[in-house]
Amino acid sequence: MTRLGIQTIIFGKRNGEDMAGVLRDVKAAGYDGAEIGNPTDSQPAEQVRALFDDAGLACCGYHTGYNTFTDPPALERAAAHMAVTGARYLMCSGTAGRDREAYLRSAETFDRAGALLREHGVTFCYHNHNWEFFDLGGGERGIHLLAANTDPQSVKLCVDVYWVACGGEDPTEFVRRYADRAAYFHYKDGTFSADQQPLSFTELGHGQVDLKAVTRTVLGLNPEWIVTEQDRTDKDPKESARISAAYARGELFA
Repeated sequence: MTRLGIQTIIFGKRNGEDMAGVLRDVKAAGYDGAEIGNPTDSQPAEQVRALFDDAGLACCGYHTGYNTFTDPPALERAAAHMAVTGARYLMCSGTAGRDREAYLRSAETFDRAGALLREHGVTFCYHNHNWEFFDLGGGERGIHLLAANTDPQSVKLCVDVYWVACGGEDPTEFVRRYADRAAYFHYKDGTFSADQQPLSFTELGHGQVDLKAVTRTVLGLNPEWIVTEQDRTDKDPKESARISAAYARGELFA
């Protein structure tokens, strides 16, 4: 059964100052779990697990940058940390660069990292942004280059539906194309320009993304988590979190 989570980025600095309070707000907003940054080297795993348990939430996964995946000992530490907190998905944002050769180098890194993490029961997920959809020349795009040059068993996708749409592709068609490796989903909404640039981030149901259409396809894959993500808000973060959870449960998963 698919559960609803939230990426806690919306709470900003409170994530580092008051994780316990953030998690209480997440629970009150109507979520089953939360995805956090990578606390491996900053907070003991037992402490993080206790905070989630106290809030009555599951830890969906961790989210970190490219350099972590070039460092096998760092991955080993992260996997051990996640084994305690119960997180099973490790998200990667970014590559070695944004030209063709950098994507190919990154694909090699991701294959190695994904295989290592699989041995520990952790799923590697590459999180897309809009820039992986920019034309590299001849119609070639970084996201598809990564997919074509990595092992589908080791390298899965954290599909951010907003960034797919902002990047110029239909999120529903993208999910269908990569149904065998779309393991985890970020539900983000907002506005964007015709030249693939973000304009605003909104609560779910208040932007340009056709969330209802993509959800019909996503739920057919029976993912463990659908995770809301709103990078910024002009409201109280817990109110934005509540609005998105209410929309997801009332309009998308009903």
